Amino acid sequence: MTPYYKSMQKSVTRLIEQLNQYQKDSSILEVKEEWLAEIENKYPRMPEDLKELYLTLGYGSIASSSYMIHIPTEPDEIYDEETAKGLEGILIVGDDFSGTCEAYNAKQGWLFGTIGSHGQFEEYGPEVPGLVHFLIDWFVEDK
Repeated sequence: MTPYYKSMQKSVTRLIEQLNQYQKDSSILEVKEEWLAEIENKYPRMPEDLKELYLTLGYGSIASSSYMIHIPTEPDEIYDEETAKGLEGILIVGDDFSGTCEAYNAKQGWLFGTIGSHGQFEEYGPEVPGLVHFLIDWFVEDK
């Protein structure tokens, strides 16, 4: 096991512990490994921390609808046809219920970013490299 993988597992574990302690009204469901395999067949090299989050925590609503962790979702399942065309290769993984979704650009090395109300993907950059870090920043760091 590499040091990065150990660190990533520790981050996912810390996130889950904090959510269980402070966000008890969350509604989390299991992610089936077959779902992840289907996504990886279409978009290879899914980040390990994202897989670990799904397999360890799952997906669903955090804190009575403060945030929704989606299973990787194609844009045409959320956006209108025109907007979705501009988001080809983007997989939506989160939603703040305020017009912003977190997503990965799976065709560009799984870059993590956001889709705002304008319907365009913008990378977060190295300070927020993935969904696990995003959720830790939002739900853990201030605890």
